[in-house]
Amino acid sequence: MIRTSPIVGTDQADHIHGVGCGCAATAPAPSPGAAGDPAEPSTECSPLTFLPAWWSGFLFHVLNPRQVATYVYLAMLCDAGGACHPTIEQMREDLGLLSTTMVFEALSVLEELGFIVRERQSFPDSRSRRNLYRRTACEYTILRLVQRERLDGTLSPSDRSEAPASEESRQLMDEGLRSVLGDRFERYARATTAAKRAVLEEELEAILQERPAGIYA
Repeated sequence: MIRTSPIVGTDQADHIHGVGCGCAATAPAPSPGAAGDPAEPSTECSPLTFLPAWWSGFLFHVLNPRQVATYVYLAMLCDAGGACHPTIEQMREDLGLLSTTMVFEALSVLEELGFIVRERQSFPDSRSRRNLYRRTACEYTILRLVQRERLDGTLSPSDRSEAPASEESRQLMDEGLRSVLGDRFERYARATTAAKRAVLEEELEAILQERPAGIYA
């Protein structure tokens, strides 16, 4: 089950910034007494996976359906530390793909565009080394998408043949970016359209250097 977190003001900031900008954090199960609280999700569907709602304006433009499915799948498997280690064959089976080549292709794009990081590690239940997949911070993902020219300085898809984001998604993106940049947003907002990309890259790089977890969620 995927639970998105619309960004509507400062009370929601933890969904964007506190857990890797809400990129894909597994929510802890509600406390025993919280089941009757209408504001809490049903424990029958816990744990939940959080994805940033403010990505709705570009996620489906920069990734194809198979890549989105792979990203969501990894987010669903991530532990509290933002890591998981399914085998390639497990991923192929769970995603219903015909070949492992399809899995490798999707993973390559996700890593290239900054959605995940892969690391080769040894695990107690396996004699051979395999990939550990780690979530990345929203700042890192956005930075990579801009650097790879998949998004322009306004977070619009660089391929202008794509349909523009809806007004609601555009508003969510503006609010999400404001939360990510914090006090740095004013400099970005004042920049001309031509200068926004350079300003955005500079500010995101500065934020990542200051984050204790670096590029990781």
